[in-house]
Amino acid sequence: MMPSFSSNAILAKSKAMYGRRLTEQNYNDLLNCRNVSEVATYLKARTSYSDIFEGIATAAIHRGRLEDMLKKRLLRQYTSLCRYEKSIGQNFYKYFIVKNDITQILNCVRLLYAGHPGDYLFSMPAFFNDHTELDLFKLASITTFADLLDALDGSDYKEILEPFEKTFHDNRSNLYIEAALYRYFYDQVSELTIEKLKGKHLERILDVFRIQSDMRTIVNIYRLKRFLNADDDLLRQFMIPDISNLKKKQLAQLINAPTAEEVLKRLNLTPYGRLLEKIDFNYIEGATQKILYSWNLKTFRFSSDPTVVMFCYISLAENEINNITHIIEGVRYNVPADEIREMLIGAGN
Repeated sequence: MMPSFSSNAILAKSKAMYGRRLTEQNYNDLLNCRNVSEVATYLKARTSYSDIFEGIATAAIHRGRLEDMLKKRLLRQYTSLCRYEKSIGQNFYKYFIVKNDITQILNCVRLLYAGHPGDYLFSMPAFFNDHTELDLFKLASITTFADLLDALDGSDYKEILEPFEKTFHDNRSNLYIEAALYRYFYDQVSELTIEKLKGKHLERILDVFRIQSDMRTIVNIYRLKRFLNADDDLLRQFMIPDISNLKKKQLAQLINAPTAEEVLKRLNLTPYGRLLEKIDFNYIEGATQKILYSWNLKTFRFSSDPTVVMFCYISLAENEINNITHIIEGVRYNVPADEIREMLIGAGN
């Protein structure tokens, strides 16, 4: 099948947006900033992030506000690509809608669990407001879990969260909620992909989601074993075997590992073992993020599939926002530049 004009537009748009990424020099300059306002001033004057500062003075900008502005910019990038993608009729724009919905719900859950529900306040671009099932005004005013369920009324998310109402304040309840929401996310992704695609195109898209899902699974198993000594029941809640490069036997071996350190050893017997051996890392999140970044960068550069390129670009853009956030946080708390640099992934590539 010949690619459509809209399909080619997604490819060109993704490549153009990637071309405006931060350079190695940009990262070096940002690491030399002495405070958050200097970071903001540099982003405004010297990078493509200048568009988020229109009409905003950077001299006294707060860390939280700057990070919020960066998140909103990422959503606008989603929107820009979604408009092209939606015109093809594949409906993969729903991936971005559901992913953002889950992010917003988890923000509410965590703030509610911490006793600060009133801290939630987030606005979305019009495209997301037009397509999401969430009522942001209700989310912003919740004070109880019952309020949260009421705010989610009429959506699939209410049904997912309802079983946790009585146990919400238990130590592990928020973990179960996160697991349930991400299972729903990847179920939706899988159904959408299989419904719309076939053959090699289907497999190429599924590859994108398989590695995303696996990296999340690996981090969850390791962290839950190390910090909570989690039992098999909790660990299985985080398994997404239908969207995975890991065989069921390999997943079972990871779950049954007696310690977090044994999880790392058993990973050597999976498709990711050889990749992990090549990576210097002090914590598992860093290792999985590096694997994900390298895979997306390579696929972005060599794939000719517009939808694959779009998803890879978004992952690379999210990584850049994470890098900037690490710099903001590091500068805010006077962390030495060399230590901040160690947390950056793909800086300058």
